Amino acid sequence: MTKAYAVGAKVSWSWGQGKATGKVADVFQKRVQRTIKGSKIVRRATADNPAYLVEQEDGGKALKSHSELEKA
Repeated sequence: MTKAYAVGAKVSWSWGQGKATGKVADVFQKRVQRTIKGSKIVRRATADNPAYLVEQEDGGKALKSHSELEKA
């Protein structure tokens, strides 16, 4: 794993045929569950593959694993 992202870091991930971007709002190192836009999202985070709550500029939120993200 590359170095974990800190709160406030700008990250991106593949979305459809493009990319989505946002800032890390929270970091998790154990199982985490959030309801986002009415859908229950679960990530089984670990110290080696943390999960991140990411806030997008439009106010949207995403729960992503470290392996899904790259530095923006």
